[in-house]
Formats: sequence, C-alpha cells, structure tokens
Amino acid sequence: MAVGGYTSFQQSNDKLKATASSVLSKEMQLLRVAEWKEAKRKEQCRRAQTKFQRRKREELQGLLGSVKRLKREIKRLETRKESLRKQQNQLVQRVTRFYSSLQTKVKEQHLPDVRNYEQTYGCTPALQVLADLQREEFDSIESLELHWRWYHSQFRQFELSITSNECLVAGEHVIVKATGNLLLEVAYEDTTLERKRQFIVCPVLQQFEFENGSQVVKRITSEVDLVGGASSTRGSFEPERILSILRYLSMNFCSNADERATM
Repeated sequence: MAVGGYTSFQQSNDKLKATASSVLSKEMQLLRVAEWKEAKRKEQCRRAQTKFQRRKREELQGLLGSVKRLKREIKRLETRKESLRKQQNQLVQRVTRFYSSLQTKVKEQHLPDVRNYEQTYGCTPALQVLADLQREEFDSIESLELHWRWYHSQFRQFELSITSNECLVAGEHVIVKATGNLLLEVAYEDTTLERKRQFIVCPVLQQFEFENGSQVVKRITSEVDLVGGASSTRGSFEPERILSILRYLSMNFCSNADERATM
C-alpha cells in the first residue's frame, strides 16, 4: 500500500473512532441523565411518602389528642351534672322541709313578736290589702314564713298545700318552683240574710331563687290566683258572682285584720 493511501486510511479510521467515541459518550451521558432522573424521581417519591406518613401521624396524634380532650370534657360535664343534680335535690329538700315546718308552726298557732318585727323592719308582717296576696316578694325563707304564719291568723281559713316541687337552672341561678293550692273561707249572707260559709281553692306558685352553687336564697316570689280560685267555685262563672266572692273575702279579711290589730 502506498504511503498516501495508508495515511488516508489511518485518518478515516481515527475519524471513525472519534465519531464512535463521541456517540458512545453521548449515549453514556443520556444514560447518566436517565439514571439521574430516575434516582431523582425515586427520591422525590420517597420524600413525598415520608412527608405523607409524617402528616398522617400528626393528624392521627391530633385526633387522639382531641379524643382525650373530649373524654376529659365529658367527664368534667358529667361530674358537674352530678354535682348540680345533688345541689338541686338539696334545694328541693330544703324547700320541702320549709313547708313541713310552716305547717307545724301554723298548727301550733304560735305567732312571732310583731312589735319586735316592726321595730326591726319598720313595718308589720300582717297583710294590709287582700290584693297584695296575689303577688309578693320576700328576701328570705324566714321572711316568707313569718308573713304567712301571720296571714293565717287573719283569715277564717288559710290552709296551704303544696302538690309539687320542680327545680330549674336559669343561667347563674337555680329556681325551685313550688305549686299548690290555698284554701280560703268566705262568709257571706244570702238573700234571706242567712249567714253562710263557702270555701275557695286558689292556685299558688312560689319560686325560690338561689345562686348557682349556693344555699342562700336571693329572692322568693309568691303568687296566689284569687280570681282563678273564685271563678273555679261552683256556680261562680259569671263576673258579678266572682266579684261578689272576692268582695266578701276582702270584707272577711279586713274584719279579721282589724280584730288582730285591736288585740
């Protein structure tokens, strides 16, 4: 082979090797890029999975914490509910004992010292106007007892009977509602001027207001439905008849009040 031909062949061979090397180098680069992308994708997946698992653990821990807090709150509410139930029962029992004591003292017919009361409070415990009996307010159980024991002495018949007690929670206050009836006697003269007696039964509502968590009475309201009692009397559906009964009751009451004042 001539020297020129060999040189040309060598150059072609070198060029071919260079081309092959270049192609191989590019393929290696492409392979490395593909491997890098795959490795990067796997790393991203691993990180995403790790982040997802961490978030799920945090959510689970948060839920478990919420459940624990709810259980504690439920237990606290149940404890408070039981405490309120016991307190309400105690208040109802206290009101019940009061009415029992009131009935006993009324039967004994022992009245308190009215002069001492007047000197202390500047007023008399006696009922001054019959209409006042329809709604009154007292600041203590002792005051209610004193007044109603005195009222008993001002009527021919003044008999209180409580039929039910109910306890209600109103914000920061607990209210014991006592419902019952008040039996009153009415003396009157018929058309023949013959003196007769009639009894009326008046609905009664007395509410004892306590501070929540306390045994101290803040206020007592007493309501006696005189009109309802008069209207429920046999043959007393007409307004004139109802007014007549209330007028006679007022006359009887005033007569007894005057007699008590002169004693």
